[in-house]
Amino acid sequence: MKHKPIISFYRCVCGISFLCVLFPPFIESLRLGAFAGPVCLSGALVAGCAVLLLLPVMDEYLSPALYYAVAILGVCVGGVLFGLPVRIWLLAVLLTQALCLLHRSRIRYSHLQPLFRNMSVWYGVENHARYSYTLVMYLLASLLPTSVAPDWAGWVTLPVCLLLYALLLVRVYTGRTCFLRPARELEIKELIRGNLRTAPAQAGEKTEELARMSRLYTRVVTVMEQQRPFLDENFSLDDLAGAVFTNRGYLSRTINILSGRNFSQFVNYFRVHYAAELMRKDPNLRLISVAQMCGFHSSPTFNSAFKVNMGETPSVYLERLRSQKFAK
Repeated sequence: MKHKPIISFYRCVCGISFLCVLFPPFIESLRLGAFAGPVCLSGALVAGCAVLLLLPVMDEYLSPALYYAVAILGVCVGGVLFGLPVRIWLLAVLLTQALCLLHRSRIRYSHLQPLFRNMSVWYGVENHARYSYTLVMYLLASLLPTSVAPDWAGWVTLPVCLLLYALLLVRVYTGRTCFLRPARELEIKELIRGNLRTAPAQAGEKTEELARMSRLYTRVVTVMEQQRPFLDENFSLDDLAGAVFTNRGYLSRTINILSGRNFSQFVNYFRVHYAAELMRKDPNLRLISVAQMCGFHSSPTFNSAFKVNMGETPSVYLERLRSQKFAK
């Protein structure tokens, strides 16, 4: 059995985060010969938060997070050693973290294709959460009291900084964003995995309308799975409406709400998974033949739909199947 490495990338970054929290107050206490004070503690916690927010989301590259985390640690320790005010070295920390976010955005938008995968939905959720926490962190940094402020002002911000740091640690160790409710996160993950039986977003509202939609949707999925009408390349919304005895407008709305897809995307989901099934049964099939057998009008349409639903092109998928067969 394969064991997980003791020192993983995420543990390294979290370790650097802990050092950012511990080193500045410790060094400041040694330098002053007295307790560092709540302002220094708050600044160290904000620096630790900045490191945790460097961790990549989805398929972002890992290495930038480690480089920038080490840079932030160096800024914290150097700032305290040189006797700089907390607000000065903390500003340098936040600028370093902002540079990392800009770097990641530049890399992300230089490769547009991944932005159109199903997983881009979850990336959007994680990215919004990251920028929201970053905004809170910047706000806390701006509220840190100056050296002339009374002592109690520092103790006011300290628990808030501690709370944010604890929340980000939970986010790292659980894999959740802590931005949406757990049920909603699970709903999004199930949807982007291609689970067409996901409950609608408004499932909390026990209305008769949603109950009717759910019954209709169950019939639709049953027809698609058992009768496979999508194999006809001319299969239309009117054809499906006739098969489940409803009108096209209501059917279209039901599919949109309960699957998160329009009719074309909904049909392509079934076609792609049927294509994958055919390729698993016979890896020697030609892709053009598979596309025609599954109801696609053209190879480009097949390639595009396959990549959206499976995360890779049909040629890569087929090549992997052939390699596995050869290895056996």
